Amino acid sequence: MKITLATAALLLSLMPLTPQADTIDYDGAELYALNCANCHGIYGEGDGEVMPDLSVVLLDLRYLAARNGGIYPAEFVQQIIDGRETRAAHGPAGMPVWGAEFARGEGTSEPAQARVALKIEAIVEFLGSLQIVE
Repeated sequence: MKITLATAALLLSLMPLTPQADTIDYDGAELYALNCANCHGIYGEGDGEVMPDLSVVLLDLRYLAARNGGIYPAEFVQQIIDGRETRAAHGPAGMPVWGAEFARGEGTSEPAQARVALKIEAIVEFLGSLQIVE
């Protein structure tokens, strides 16, 4: 079977265009505002609107680097957000495991998991931009 240039062009035009996960530029500030600010506060100060209902006091996220010898612990923050690392403060029904929560919305395919990773990375980078090191 011989495929002509016109046939190939027609076949390509019928293929769904799905963006590659590595080309998506997620806004970490927006993702943080939508998913984290209710507890952690708009600026990461631990003063979100649901804070009075929590059984723990949340740390000020702007001082993660200061509490870590001046180095922002990006990998550790990523592990907390994606659920690989847990904190007692989050408790069994505390902070959502955002890796699982984002996957619920994105799906479990490889491209979907890549988008989940990019969302978490964007939040980690945003939190890094908030750091106050004295």
